[in-house]
Amino acid sequence: MNWPGWFSRFRAARGAGRAPEASSDATARQDEGGGSPAAENLFEAGRAACVAGDFDTAVRHLNATLEIKHDHAQAHYYLGLSHLNQNLPEDAADCFLLALHFRPDFPEALHQLGLVARQRREYGKAVAYFEKAIALAPELAYAHNNLGYTLFIDLGEPERGAAHIEAALRLRPQDPDIRCNYCMVLAHRGLLDAEIALCDDLLAAHPDLHEARLNRALAALKLGRFAEGWPDYEARKCAYGSYVARDFGFPEWHGEPLAGKSILVYAEQGLGDQIMFASCLPDLLQHAGRCIVECSPQLEKLFRRSFPRVTVRAGDQTDRDSSWISRLGAIDYQVAIGSLPLHFRSDLSRFPHHDGYLQTDSERCAYWRERLEALGAGTKIGISWRGGAVSTRRELRSIPLEQWLPLVSQASCHFVSLQYGDNGEESGRFTREHGVPVHHWQQAIDDFDETAALIAGLDLVVSVQTAVAHLSGALGKPAWVLIPAVPEWRYLQTGDAMPWYPSVRLIRQQQRDGWIPVITGIAQRLSMRS
Repeated sequence: MNWPGWFSRFRAARGAGRAPEASSDATARQDEGGGSPAAENLFEAGRAACVAGDFDTAVRHLNATLEIKHDHAQAHYYLGLSHLNQNLPEDAADCFLLALHFRPDFPEALHQLGLVARQRREYGKAVAYFEKAIALAPELAYAHNNLGYTLFIDLGEPERGAAHIEAALRLRPQDPDIRCNYCMVLAHRGLLDAEIALCDDLLAAHPDLHEARLNRALAALKLGRFAEGWPDYEARKCAYGSYVARDFGFPEWHGEPLAGKSILVYAEQGLGDQIMFASCLPDLLQHAGRCIVECSPQLEKLFRRSFPRVTVRAGDQTDRDSSWISRLGAIDYQVAIGSLPLHFRSDLSRFPHHDGYLQTDSERCAYWRERLEALGAGTKIGISWRGGAVSTRRELRSIPLEQWLPLVSQASCHFVSLQYGDNGEESGRFTREHGVPVHHWQQAIDDFDETAALIAGLDLVVSVQTAVAHLSGALGKPAWVLIPAVPEWRYLQTGDAMPWYPSVRLIRQQQRDGWIPVITGIAQRLSMRS
């Protein structure tokens, strides 16, 4: 990684950073006081090497500086920057702490400690370091920017984060990294046209700014402008995020004719995304002579059953062992599953109307139907109330189970948990406290194929944005999906239809300050339906 390495810019899902050169904000060189000429000459050589990206030379000169003058705070600081760029964050943190020890009013060192803490996922500690840096140097734009990003993405405090990103933008209005982060502020506020215009401007000046191209893609896709969005969506492969680069040694497929050819489709992103993009596999099969699909292990049985013409292989996206490929014979191309829509979903007319493209195990379906029938007469409804992680907007995608009470109190209905994870205790506590049962069968949660069989036996699914929503739609099961005021791109900006799944209806939060009106409205809608 070249200097300056490591400053955080917005990415579609999450980000890393590179630190600005100290001289860019406030402290290129402070007079260390009492330094010998030899120490200062060595420091200058080390600092220059660090700025030039020659980190081995920088480390050698800066260590030599510290042998002469152990309390040279700037030498410790630049040694820390060099170690960061050598991928030695622990050594770097030690250097920044020593820089602070010898010079307590050193905001850049605090800023760097914040970046290291964030890399360790110690987000609260990172925020504390960034805030201390800003207290010492309110003009430190990068500290504002990284504080804003950490609050926005890692801690789920978008408004507080936006305030710091805007402060950074005022300080450095033309900085491309800060402007790229500001894209997520515009997206959060629903100002998608403004976000696209900003990305256009950024890319005109910086054509290789992949994060801006990806931001533009997600905004266009959310607006349903698929022909514009999918080409830019390929930038996810270069921007930092959930995409894991894979190279199986075959040419990437860019739409070449596939008659008589073999193609490997490899997994990326989460279960919901793999399910959604798998809707393009029937299109691909119309053209390819042979298709091999890698997917997450949770989806292997479903995909094998649903796509009998496909050779399905379960695999971890981080698994570097590709020896299994040699047993499959000749392969002509490889393609990420998320790249299939670029070729098959260029506009709404190319999203097929289907009754479900995933197939469940008929014996397991019969088993779960029997379990459901044993609950008694009434509508059988599956619910999922929590989605994602903090870094994937859990605070927007989740609704505490307590707030579902107006819905699950429906006398004519039986409610079943589809919430992933071990949530038996949570469901049981809710039932005890409110006298309203939410049935929980861990067997159906631990195995995704069992989850699919259970969903097939239900009358309706009501879910937040999570893999259960995708699974329900891919099975052709009626589902009501609760969408926050700031939706994911997959659910579009407006409307109650989801082009990927004809059986899914979107129920949107009108304001960001609560879900009770939405839940109450669903309860009323359900009572009219019963």
